[in-house]
Amino acid sequence: MNPGASDAATSRDCHQIQSLASPKSGGPKMSQVRVVLRIGAFVGFSAGILAAYETRRAMTSVSGQEQLGSRYLARLTDGLLRVFGAELLVHGEPTYDGGALVVANHQSALDIGVMLSVFRGVLLSRHDIADWPLLGRLAKHGDTIFVDREDRRSGAAALREIRRRAKEGRTVVAFPEGGTFPGDSVHEFHPGVFAAVRSLGIPIIPVGLAYAPAVPYEKESFAKHLTSIAARPSTRIAVHLGEPLPSDLDARSTAEAARVRVEGLVADARRELAGRDH
Repeated sequence: MNPGASDAATSRDCHQIQSLASPKSGGPKMSQVRVVLRIGAFVGFSAGILAAYETRRAMTSVSGQEQLGSRYLARLTDGLLRVFGAELLVHGEPTYDGGALVVANHQSALDIGVMLSVFRGVLLSRHDIADWPLLGRLAKHGDTIFVDREDRRSGAAALREIRRRAKEGRTVVAFPEGGTFPGDSVHEFHPGVFAAVRSLGIPIIPVGLAYAPAVPYEKESFAKHLTSIAARPSTRIAVHLGEPLPSDLDARSTAEAARVRVEGLVADARRELAGRDH
Protein backbone atom coordinates (compact mmCIF):
# COMPACT_ATOMS: atom_id res chain seq x y z
CA MET A 1 0.00 0.00 0.00
CA ASN A 2 1.21 3.51 -0.82
CA PRO A 3 0.90 5.41 2.50
CA GLY A 4 0.69 8.80 0.79
CA ALA A 5 -2.18 7.63 -1.39
CA SER A 6 -3.88 6.13 1.66
CA ASP A 7 -3.62 9.45 3.55
CA ALA A 8 -5.10 11.36 0.60
CA ALA A 9 -7.93 8.86 0.25
CA THR A 10 -8.96 9.09 3.89
CA SER A 11 -8.99 12.90 3.74
CA ARG A 12 -10.98 12.92 0.49
CA ASP A 13 -13.49 10.40 1.81
CA CYS A 14 -13.99 12.46 4.96
CA HIS A 15 -14.83 15.61 2.96
CA GLN A 16 -17.20 13.71 0.67
CA ILE A 17 -19.07 12.07 3.52
CA GLN A 18 -19.24 15.35 5.42
CA SER A 19 -21.14 16.97 2.54
CA LEU A 20 -23.57 14.07 2.41
CA ALA A 21 -24.07 13.83 6.17
CA SER A 22 -24.66 17.52 6.91
CA PRO A 23 -28.05 18.55 5.50
CA LYS A 24 -29.09 21.83 7.11
CA SER A 25 -32.76 21.13 7.66
CA GLY A 26 -35.32 18.39 8.04
CA GLY A 27 -37.41 16.72 10.72
CA PRO A 28 -36.91 13.62 12.85
CA LYS A 29 -36.39 11.36 9.83
CA MET A 30 -33.59 13.56 8.55
CA SER A 31 -32.01 13.49 12.02
CA GLN A 32 -32.02 9.70 11.87
CA VAL A 33 -30.43 9.81 8.42
CA ARG A 34 -27.69 12.11 9.72
CA VAL A 35 -26.97 9.76 12.62
CA VAL A 36 -26.62 6.73 10.35
CA LEU A 37 -24.46 8.57 7.82
CA ARG A 38 -22.23 10.25 10.36
CA ILE A 39 -21.64 7.27 12.62
CA GLY A 40 -20.94 5.09 9.60
CA ALA A 41 -18.68 7.76 8.12
CA PHE A 42 -16.68 8.12 11.31
CA VAL A 43 -16.20 4.37 11.71
CA GLY A 44 -15.07 4.05 8.09
CA PHE A 45 -12.83 7.10 8.27
CA SER A 46 -11.30 5.89 11.56
CA ALA A 47 -10.55 2.48 10.07
CA GLY A 48 -8.88 4.17 7.09
CA ILE A 49 -6.77 6.41 9.32
CA LEU A 50 -5.73 3.44 11.46
CA ALA A 51 -4.76 1.41 8.38
CA ALA A 52 -2.71 4.32 7.01
CA TYR A 53 -1.04 4.77 10.40
CA GLU A 54 -0.13 1.09 10.71
CA THR A 55 1.38 1.16 7.21
CA ARG A 56 3.56 4.18 8.00
CA ARG A 57 4.43 2.86 11.46
CA ALA A 58 5.95 -0.27 9.92
CA MET A 59 8.36 1.98 8.00
CA THR A 60 9.15 4.37 10.88
CA SER A 61 11.91 4.08 13.47
CA VAL A 62 10.93 3.41 17.06
CA SER A 63 12.05 6.92 18.05
CA GLY A 64 9.73 8.46 15.45
CA GLN A 65 6.64 6.39 16.19
CA GLU A 66 5.52 8.55 19.12
CA GLN A 67 5.16 11.70 17.03
CA LEU A 68 3.76 9.70 14.11
CA GLY A 69 0.97 8.48 16.36
CA SER A 70 0.31 12.05 17.50
CA ARG A 71 -0.08 13.24 13.91
CA TYR A 72 -2.53 10.50 13.03
CA LEU A 73 -4.51 11.02 16.24
CA ALA A 74 -4.85 14.69 15.28
CA ARG A 75 -6.05 13.67 11.80
CA LEU A 76 -8.60 11.36 13.38
CA THR A 77 -9.98 14.06 15.68
CA ASP A 78 -10.04 16.57 12.81
CA GLY A 79 -12.13 14.05 10.88
CA LEU A 80 -14.44 13.58 13.85
CA LEU A 81 -15.14 17.31 13.98
CA ARG A 82 -15.80 17.59 10.24
CA VAL A 83 -18.00 14.52 9.97
CA PHE A 84 -20.13 15.56 12.96
CA GLY A 85 -20.72 19.05 11.59
CA ALA A 86 -18.61 20.97 14.12
CA GLU A 87 -17.79 24.59 13.28
CA LEU A 88 -14.87 26.03 15.27
CA LEU A 89 -14.81 29.75 16.06
CA VAL A 90 -11.32 30.35 17.44
CA HIS A 91 -10.52 33.66 19.15
CA GLY A 92 -6.80 34.23 19.72
CA GLU A 93 -3.74 32.29 18.63
CA PRO A 94 -1.07 30.31 20.48
CA THR A 95 1.88 32.72 20.68
CA TYR A 96 4.37 30.82 22.84
CA ASP A 97 7.61 29.09 21.89
CA GLY A 98 8.57 25.78 23.45
CA GLY A 99 6.58 23.93 26.07
CA ALA A 100 3.23 25.02 27.49
CA LEU A 101 0.37 23.74 29.61
CA VAL A 102 -3.06 24.38 28.06
CA VAL A 103 -6.07 24.09 30.39
CA ALA A 104 -9.76 24.29 29.50
CA ASN A 105 -13.24 23.62 30.83
CA HIS A 106 -14.73 20.25 29.92
CA GLN A 107 -18.29 19.92 28.58
CA SER A 108 -18.22 17.29 25.84
CA ALA A 109 -16.28 14.39 24.37
CA LEU A 110 -15.75 16.69 21.39
CA ASP A 111 -13.51 18.87 23.59
CA ILE A 112 -10.66 16.43 22.93
CA GLY A 113 -10.93 16.88 19.18
CA VAL A 114 -11.30 20.65 19.53
CA MET A 115 -8.19 21.05 21.66
CA LEU A 116 -6.05 18.74 19.53
CA SER A 117 -7.24 20.56 16.41
CA VAL A 118 -6.19 23.96 17.79
CA PHE A 119 -3.04 23.01 19.73
CA ARG A 120 -1.79 19.69 18.31
CA GLY A 121 -0.50 18.86 21.79
CA VAL A 122 0.00 15.92 24.12
CA LEU A 123 -3.32 15.05 25.75
CA LEU A 124 -3.81 14.12 29.40
CA SER A 125 -6.67 11.61 29.25
CA ARG A 126 -8.59 9.29 31.54
CA HIS A 127 -7.21 5.76 31.41
CA ASP A 128 -10.23 3.91 30.00
CA ILE A 129 -10.02 5.73 26.64
CA ALA A 130 -7.03 3.49 25.88
CA ASP A 131 -9.50 0.59 25.59
CA TRP A 132 -11.85 2.28 23.11
CA PRO A 133 -11.85 0.73 19.63
CA LEU A 134 -9.94 2.64 16.92
CA LEU A 135 -9.59 5.89 18.90
CA GLY A 136 -7.99 4.09 21.83
CA ARG A 137 -5.37 2.39 19.69
CA LEU A 138 -4.27 5.64 18.10
CA ALA A 139 -4.35 7.40 21.47
CA LYS A 140 -2.01 4.78 22.94
CA HIS A 141 0.43 5.31 20.09
CA GLY A 142 -0.20 9.04 19.91
CA ASP A 143 1.82 10.36 22.82
CA THR A 144 -1.27 10.47 25.08
CA ILE A 145 -0.72 10.51 28.85
CA PHE A 146 -3.27 8.24 30.54
CA VAL A 147 -4.26 8.63 34.18
CA ASP A 148 -6.51 6.70 36.54
CA ARG A 149 -7.65 9.36 38.97
CA GLU A 150 -8.54 6.71 41.57
CA ASP A 151 -4.98 5.33 41.60
CA ARG A 152 -2.28 7.41 43.29
CA ARG A 153 0.56 5.66 41.50
CA SER A 154 -1.09 6.30 38.15
CA GLY A 155 -1.55 9.95 39.09
CA ALA A 156 2.08 10.33 40.15
CA ALA A 157 3.31 8.67 36.95
CA ALA A 158 1.10 10.97 34.86
CA LEU A 159 2.49 14.07 36.57
CA ARG A 160 6.05 12.92 35.89
CA GLU A 161 5.15 12.43 32.23
CA ILE A 162 3.56 15.89 32.03
CA ARG A 163 6.73 17.45 33.40
CA ARG A 164 8.94 15.44 31.04
CA ARG A 165 6.95 16.39 27.94
CA ALA A 166 6.82 20.06 28.96
CA LYS A 167 10.60 20.11 29.52
CA GLU A 168 11.01 18.64 26.04
CA GLY A 169 9.17 21.65 24.63
CA ARG A 170 5.84 19.92 24.04
CA THR A 171 2.38 21.41 24.55
CA VAL A 172 0.37 19.46 27.15
CA VAL A 173 -3.44 19.74 27.02
CA ALA A 174 -5.44 19.04 30.19
CA PHE A 175 -8.95 19.41 31.60
CA PRO A 176 -8.27 20.12 35.30
CA GLU A 177 -11.93 19.78 36.37
CA GLY A 178 -11.33 16.03 36.20
CA GLY A 179 -14.58 15.27 34.36
CA THR A 180 -17.29 16.72 32.15
CA PHE A 181 -19.91 19.11 33.51
CA PRO A 182 -23.01 20.64 31.88
CA GLY A 183 -23.39 24.37 31.42
CA ASP A 184 -20.87 27.17 31.49
CA SER A 185 -19.91 27.08 35.17
CA VAL A 186 -16.29 26.05 35.63
CA HIS A 187 -15.75 23.71 38.56
CA GLU A 188 -12.73 23.48 40.86
CA PHE A 189 -9.45 22.79 39.09
CA HIS A 190 -7.34 19.99 40.54
CA PRO A 191 -3.84 21.33 41.31
CA GLY A 192 -1.85 18.28 40.17
CA VAL A 193 -1.19 19.37 36.58
CA PHE A 194 -0.07 22.79 37.81
CA ALA A 195 2.32 21.22 40.33
CA ALA A 196 3.80 19.16 37.49
CA VAL A 197 4.98 22.24 35.58
CA ARG A 198 5.86 24.49 38.50
CA SER A 199 9.26 26.21 38.18
CA LEU A 200 9.68 25.16 34.54
CA GLY A 201 9.09 28.71 33.37
CA ILE A 202 6.55 27.66 30.75
CA PRO A 203 3.29 29.53 30.12
CA ILE A 204 -0.09 28.22 31.23
CA ILE A 205 -2.64 28.96 28.51
CA PRO A 206 -6.28 29.22 29.70
CA VAL A 207 -8.99 28.30 27.19
CA GLY A 208 -12.76 28.71 27.39
CA LEU A 209 -15.09 26.45 25.37
CA ALA A 210 -18.79 27.05 24.68
CA TYR A 211 -21.21 25.13 22.46
CA ALA A 212 -24.34 26.05 20.53
CA PRO A 213 -26.52 24.10 20.97
CA ALA A 214 -25.27 22.85 24.35
CA VAL A 215 -23.81 19.34 24.51
CA PRO A 216 -24.37 18.01 28.06
CA TYR A 217 -22.31 14.88 28.71
CA GLU A 218 -22.75 13.54 32.23
CA LYS A 219 -24.14 10.06 32.79
CA GLU A 220 -24.84 9.00 29.23
CA SER A 221 -22.50 6.69 27.35
CA PHE A 222 -19.97 7.95 24.83
CA ALA A 223 -21.96 6.30 22.02
CA LYS A 224 -25.22 7.98 23.08
CA HIS A 225 -23.45 11.33 23.41
CA LEU A 226 -22.05 11.10 19.88
CA THR A 227 -25.44 9.99 18.56
CA SER A 228 -27.14 13.09 19.99
CA ILE A 229 -24.51 15.31 18.35
CA ALA A 230 -24.75 13.40 15.07
CA ALA A 231 -28.50 14.06 14.89
CA ARG A 232 -28.00 17.84 14.66
CA PRO A 233 -27.43 19.71 11.42
CA SER A 234 -24.33 21.32 12.97
CA THR A 235 -22.70 22.36 16.24
CA ARG A 236 -20.85 25.64 16.72
CA ILE A 237 -17.97 25.69 19.18
CA ALA A 238 -16.42 28.96 20.35
CA VAL A 239 -12.81 28.56 21.51
CA HIS A 240 -11.36 31.56 23.36
CA LEU A 241 -7.66 31.65 24.26
CA GLY A 242 -6.57 33.85 27.15
CA GLU A 243 -3.34 35.56 28.10
CA PRO A 244 -0.72 33.18 29.54
CA LEU A 245 -0.40 32.68 33.28
CA PRO A 246 2.98 32.11 34.98
CA SER A 247 3.83 28.64 36.27
CA ASP A 248 6.07 29.67 39.16
CA LEU A 249 3.39 30.15 41.87
CA ASP A 250 2.19 27.41 44.20
CA ALA A 251 -0.05 24.87 42.49
CA ARG A 252 -3.29 25.64 44.34
CA SER A 253 -3.04 29.38 43.73
CA THR A 254 -2.26 28.78 40.07
CA ALA A 255 -5.15 26.32 39.74
CA GLU A 256 -7.65 28.83 41.12
CA ALA A 257 -6.26 31.69 39.04
CA ALA A 258 -6.55 29.50 35.94
CA ARG A 259 -10.11 28.46 36.84
CA VAL A 260 -11.21 32.07 37.22
CA ARG A 261 -9.56 33.01 33.93
CA VAL A 262 -11.17 30.06 32.11
CA GLU A 263 -14.59 30.92 33.53
CA GLY A 264 -14.26 34.44 32.12
CA LEU A 265 -13.21 33.06 28.74
CA VAL A 266 -16.21 30.71 28.70
CA ALA A 267 -18.46 33.74 29.28
CA ASP A 268 -16.73 35.53 26.38
CA ALA A 269 -17.20 32.48 24.17
CA ARG A 270 -20.88 32.28 25.09
CA ARG A 271 -21.37 35.95 24.22
CA GLU A 272 -19.77 35.38 20.82
CA LEU A 273 -22.17 32.52 20.10
CA ALA A 274 -25.16 34.56 21.27
CA GLY A 275 -24.10 37.47 19.06
CA ARG A 276 -24.00 35.20 16.02
CA ASP A 277 -27.56 34.05 16.72
CA HIS A 278 -28.90 37.59 16.21
